[in-house]
This record gives sequence, C-alpha cells and structure tokens, in this order.
Amino acid sequence: MKKLVDTFTPVSGGFGTDLLPPGYGYNKKYKYKVNLYTYGVGFETMAWCWKNCNSAWGWYFIPKPNVEWAEDYENQNAILTFKSKKDFIYYRLSHGG
Repeated sequence: MKKLVDTFTPVSGGFGTDLLPPGYGYNKKYKYKVNLYTYGVGFETMAWCWKNCNSAWGWYFIPKPNVEWAEDYENQNAILTFKSKKDFIYYRLSHGG
C-alpha cells in the first residue's frame, strides 16, 4: 500500500500533494469530472483516490455560478477529475451522486 501523509504534517507541504506522481493533483484536468461543491479538496478525498484509483486523477477550481471571477477561494468549487471512466464510476458509487 502507498504511504499516506497526515493532513497537517509540515514536511509534506501541508497536504501530502508533493508525494503524488506527475500527472496527479492540482490543476490536472481529465475527461471525467465531479463537482465537489466545496472550495477545497479534503485529505479524505485525496486518500480515497490514492488508494482506489488505478489511473491519474486531479482537481481544479471554477467560480461558483453567478460569480464572474472568484479571487476569494470560498467563491469557487473544486472539480475532481479522473482519467479513467472506471475510477470515476467507482468514486460516484462510493460517494453518491
């Protein structure tokens, strides 16, 4: 099993995203998308993807509806993306929606 890092471990940059392979993580946009309706991607979500996905995954942010541009992170939604349709479906079945 892959080693996961606690959310608040200072040596990991805070979230363990420095342990993700190239092609995974922030600002990675793939075909299959899930709007998390949150302004962040929690450690539990990253840990689930790390453990259960067989292909690349990532996330990016978009402004909430009716917001032209959101410099304030609370006015954005996190979009979780998957390269694999199987990973996307497994996530949706595991998390609802």
